[in-house]
Amino acid sequence: MNGQRIDLWSTYLGIFLVFASICVPAITLNENIPSIHILDFSLPFILCFIALKGAWKSMQAYVWIPFIFAGFILTTMWWNIVHVSTSDYFEVYKWFKYGCAFLFFSQLDFTIVKRMIPLLFLFICLVNVVHFLELFGINDVLEKYYNGGIHLQFFGKDSDGGPAVKRLVGTMGNPNINAILFGLFSIYFFPIRFERKKVLIYFLSLLFVFLCQSRTALLVLLTAYGYLALVHAHIWTKKQWMLMFIGLVLTFLCAWMFATSFFQYTSYNNSLLDGSVLKSGSARGRLETWKLLGEMILQKPLLGHGPFKQYFYEHKIYSENEYILMTWRYGLVGLMLYLSIFLIPLKKMWKDFKELSIQGSLLILLMLVSALTNNPFTERNIELLFCVGLAWVIGKEFKKEKANAQI
Repeated sequence: MNGQRIDLWSTYLGIFLVFASICVPAITLNENIPSIHILDFSLPFILCFIALKGAWKSMQAYVWIPFIFAGFILTTMWWNIVHVSTSDYFEVYKWFKYGCAFLFFSQLDFTIVKRMIPLLFLFICLVNVVHFLELFGINDVLEKYYNGGIHLQFFGKDSDGGPAVKRLVGTMGNPNINAILFGLFSIYFFPIRFERKKVLIYFLSLLFVFLCQSRTALLVLLTAYGYLALVHAHIWTKKQWMLMFIGLVLTFLCAWMFATSFFQYTSYNNSLLDGSVLKSGSARGRLETWKLLGEMILQKPLLGHGPFKQYFYEHKIYSENEYILMTWRYGLVGLMLYLSIFLIPLKKMWKDFKELSIQGSLLILLMLVSALTNNPFTERNIELLFCVGLAWVIGKEFKKEKANAQI
């Protein structure tokens, strides 16, 4: 009975964490320390569950990777001790926390969670619609409490304050991160079984992805469908593939129309169509940063420079590429550890025809492609949601392997 009660309350905690990661802002107590995320508050309860459940006894080799990474970060900090600051230790804590969260979610029964996700999706859609229409002063709330910053100050405006294209920011504080959030929803609702209701909800989630006007999201979508066409072409008939293609085009055009107020303004995604994307200020800034960090990687290629957050603060630069960031911080060894988080489960799911495995593959591709021009794993809400999704997919495999070992 006590075991059932523990499982029930842990499920409620899991549901709350999923909701909070999307809807509850982080709490900032002091500008000199990182904001407190909902997972920070919940970590003591997660550790208690792991201890009571004895989950650590059945830890698979994969689950050790985040903890090994945390230890390796300490090694790079010792190697670069001259510029270590207190804030760097939060990177160690981050990977320890991720490992605990993954172990926690891999033990849950997601039956109740599945019933809550459609309601959460509809709620966050409503929030983004109100945000898009700029009703009830919601944009002021998103700017102040959800780290919206300049994205909300210039929402639907150009640099001179005139009307321009709108890019959905939502509760994520950034249009690119908001696009990843709705990308996660699109994977959950992905219509592997070609059911009308699921297809419509899938395209609704893609509509919000496109309203974020994220060029990275388009690259993710192209990669995902390329992967499906090469590895899982059998999931749909030719007619269904055609219907999906038509649906994608129509959804993209609808989003384009809404974001530009019926084509009055230039779309943010136009640069992909006219070839000017590499000439944009955003792209030039990224290329200059990547060149600078690349040259520094060559100085310490094996163990890197350590977290060294102060360097980024002082120079006011953002890596905007997680592969470069991980290599700069932790060298080639750290990059391999980072990639193993994605590639080991992807290898398990490769060419597996189960519905959950296909969704898991798309989830990993979303993160891998987004990391080319963003830092999705550095964003705590996306990191937590990825952790939940991945634990959902491969948690069943862990339980199956445990059951087989007991036979």
